[in-house]
Amino acid sequence: MNVEEIYIWESEVRDNETDLQGIVNNSNYFIYMAHTRHKHLKMLGVDFAEVAQQGYNLVLVHTEISFRDSLRSGDLFSVTSKIETKGKVRVVFLQKVIRLSDKKVVAEATNTTTCIHTQTGRPRFPEGIKKLFWG
Repeated sequence: MNVEEIYIWESEVRDNETDLQGIVNNSNYFIYMAHTRHKHLKMLGVDFAEVAQQGYNLVLVHTEISFRDSLRSGDLFSVTSKIETKGKVRVVFLQKVIRLSDKKVVAEATNTTTCIHTQTGRPRFPEGIKKLFWG
């Protein structure tokens, strides 16, 4: 997989992810998207544990999400992830949650991330990740 490709993760809504209304609680969409970002990065060769051991923390710095519809218990869904770079210290994940039964986009988000060097507290990516995203 290369950086330009869209990554897709699929799952099923579990009962414990819904609220009293019988729909997926909004906080779970953030979890679905975070899990997909981590899986996407892993497919590109970026391992969160390794990066942390090297003294860097990959962090979410901004999110903007739009809820279009709701998932319910048992719904099959996919989460897509497309990566764009923004400047020299931001990686943006454009993500959608799609109900598979009707292909409806139920949520979409722009999730902006960066990497913080733990010793300096400043945004900085390790060389391997810089090369992956910025060549």
